[in-house]
Amino acid sequence: MSEEHGHGPQVGPVMMFSPLTKAVAQFYSEVIGLGGETGGEEVWLDAANAKVVVHDPNHRQTPEEIRRQPGFVVWFGVPDVRAVFDRARRAGALASEFFGDFFFARDPDGRYVGVYTLEEGHGHDHDH
Repeated sequence: MSEEHGHGPQVGPVMMFSPLTKAVAQFYSEVIGLGGETGGEEVWLDAANAKVVVHDPNHRQTPEEIRRQPGFVVWFGVPDVRAVFDRARRAGALASEFFGDFFFARDPDGRYVGVYTLEEGHGHDHDH
């Protein structure tokens, strides 16, 4: 790629559809630590570099085949990965062991997410 870092495509809102909208939003807020606001049939959550939107599965502005697709594995970089791991364990949401600087969790719908440390030089290139 000839584009300089920061001038190419960026991650935009990450959308997911769930009949458990409130429980899923609570997982991302309380376990992962995202801020957010509730609005109608959706919850908008904020990470430092992207929005995460939890929609009701009947969201009329999205075609049914998209609303019914399985979720993606989204990575969340956090300042204290061990604290998030501990919260995920207490919430019964762990999907893997702790690998020193990352782990996998599962939200109330069974959607997997990766959680990694934001520390410099942690050995993985989740940012690019």
